[in-house]
Amino acid sequence: MSSSASSKNQIITINFATTINEKLTPSTFPQWRAQFEALLIGYDLIDFVTGKLQCLAIDAEQSATSKAANSRWIRQDKLILHALLASTSTTITPFLASCKTSHEAWTKLTCLYAGKSRTRAMQLKEDLTLNNRGNQTVTEFLQTIKLIADELAIIDHPVSDDDLTLYILNGLGPEYREIVAPIRARENSHRFKELHDMLVGHESYLRRLDQQATQNLVATAHFSQ
Repeated sequence: MSSSASSKNQIITINFATTINEKLTPSTFPQWRAQFEALLIGYDLIDFVTGKLQCLAIDAEQSATSKAANSRWIRQDKLILHALLASTSTTITPFLASCKTSHEAWTKLTCLYAGKSRTRAMQLKEDLTLNNRGNQTVTEFLQTIKLIADELAIIDHPVSDDDLTLYILNGLGPEYREIVAPIRARENSHRFKELHDMLVGHESYLRRLDQQATQNLVATAHFSQ
């Protein structure tokens, strides 16, 4: 994005190639939208695509100030529209060809892909429900859960701390029941890092118990010989 001044009336050009790391495809809408929204908010242009900032009408006197403001809005909006078009894949661009404003293009993209985001959210929530630790270490299991939760947050379906804790506890397995009970009984929510540290500590404790049991078996075997 280039600029020669920081004034309110500046026209900002968006260089898509250096600001968005991948083009929009039917499967990347949540990530793409998160990047584009952050970019527009950072440069105070988000009101164009949301429709909050409408084209300024030229006053009855046809004043130079009014005409300039109208022209400035149109030029800025067209640059945003161009950036939207440039950041979409060839399979999506045709759907936006008839759009005259960035708000119209943004709204059309949201209508096209928000439903798919909801479907994806349902799939991810099911993954959280069914995910079990199995043979994974606690750290590996928690990373899997966190990746799913992070993707849900990206598509506007954030998982609360309590729900995330519940998904984790349900997938740990019976060997963790001793630590699960006090975690469930706590009144305050657990932060992910706090929960991670507690479970990793318990994993180390269980590992030590296994090692001691193995050593005792070996010692008993030697003694019986």
